[in-house]
Amino acid sequence: MRLANKIALITGGATGIGRATALRFAQEGAQVMVADINDAAGQATATAANGRFVHCDTAQPEQTQTAVAQTAAAFGGLDILVNGAAHLGGMNSVATMPEAEWRAVLSVTLDGVFYASKYAVPEMIKRGGGSIIHIASAEGIMGVANHAAYVTGKSALFGLTRSMAIDFGKQRIRVNAISPGIIDSGRPDINRYKENPKIMQWWRDMTVLDRLGQPEEVAAAALFLASDDSSYITGQNLAVDGGWTIGHPPLPFPD
Repeated sequence: MRLANKIALITGGATGIGRATALRFAQEGAQVMVADINDAAGQATATAANGRFVHCDTAQPEQTQTAVAQTAAAFGGLDILVNGAAHLGGMNSVATMPEAEWRAVLSVTLDGVFYASKYAVPEMIKRGGGSIIHIASAEGIMGVANHAAYVTGKSALFGLTRSMAIDFGKQRIRVNAISPGIIDSGRPDINRYKENPKIMQWWRDMTVLDRLGQPEEVAAAALFLASDDSSYITGQNLAVDGGWTIGHPPLPFPD
């Protein structure tokens, strides 16, 4: 098993990509702590992963510190951190966005990643190293209309990834990011959009692989970056997006 004797904390681990990652890590031998604000789904995921659950709003530094501390206390340390918690916010440009929404999105999507990483790093140093994985987004690579706060928060993770990789490489802590594209994660907005054939066709047209991704496909990438298979990779961003970010779809030339 690729994560035998490893201890992982996954924020935003209750549903979607976080849940798939928790289950895959557990299958590969890791002891898993699921951290989320969704208590019912978080506990269900933890049970399915034979792990534990801690309520955690990553926008609150004290709750994030507690999640890290409880992980170390429960399992004896921390080797892997997956920063998956995020706040989508609404569909707004800078001109139309309420100030409270801007702050709410960044407090989870960016500040929460800082908090979790800040408290995780000392625990990883005690273990002789570790792997930190930030779940960014294809939106952070390309930009998306009327999603200014989310795009800002996710794109900032690329700089944070590189900075942390440089700062902690000599402590054998690797830091990488994953940028999912359109993932069929069960998120309410995606479920709603799936009912619109025009949106579904647009999504498919924007990917080389002509389909939505699955949470398990992102989890597989997280497993790679968490495991020793990626032992010489740090400071990188891996797009798991079906080819969304490599270019535009073909022009609709007539036959």
